[in-house]
Amino acid sequence: MNGRWQVAAVAAVLLLGGTACTADGSKKADPAPPSLRADLLTADRLPKGFTLNTSEVESTTTRAPSAASTYVPNTEPLESMPCSELGITSFLTTHAKPLEDVAVGLERQPVGDDDFGWGGQEVLDRYPFGRAAAALDAVRAAVGRCADFSTVLVDGSVLQESATAIQVGDSLRVRITSMPPPDGVHPWVDETAFVRFGDVVLTVQQVGTDRPTDDLQTVLDAAVQAYRARAH
Repeated sequence: MNGRWQVAAVAAVLLLGGTACTADGSKKADPAPPSLRADLLTADRLPKGFTLNTSEVESTTTRAPSAASTYVPNTEPLESMPCSELGITSFLTTHAKPLEDVAVGLERQPVGDDDFGWGGQEVLDRYPFGRAAAALDAVRAAVGRCADFSTVLVDGSVLQESATAIQVGDSLRVRITSMPPPDGVHPWVDETAFVRFGDVVLTVQQVGTDRPTDDLQTVLDAAVQAYRARAH
């Protein structure tokens, strides 16, 4: 059994465990799981050259219910959402609302004349039992439906875009490519990586760039290591 499925199995056992009983025999509710915020990347866990940028976080914490009993599935599921929303950083939590959602902004300053730096965020979302896997399945379905699409911009111009989803190791990588205007040079790329740990989805989102970069993978590796290090 590999590490990813071991993590999922342990999470399932914890979530399915029985409730404790008090001295008079009445059942006592299981304690709430610890907050995910402690599992986010912190300054001491960041890869070399990266810094925190909390002002740029596009978290959807206020949209996340506080308990499983109040969880209401979104009426506009990922499978049928507009393709143009795949490029919005909060598309997962907007169309597959979690129980808990925390995020931290990240950036790397440019080094040299040919480097434009990097910007993005890490997000952790906790879902009710079994819904995290369903959410990522829905992401795959949405990307398959949106292989080629167009987005109308505020000035009325039309942007031609494409979406792909590939499995890279333990992560699902979603890439949105926008073709440049006639005077552009490179396609504009938004990229998001997802890794599931039981009912928690770890996401690293990259702000669009027109140049290839390894920064998203560097941040993803650090985020996964930090999450696993906390004995989940």
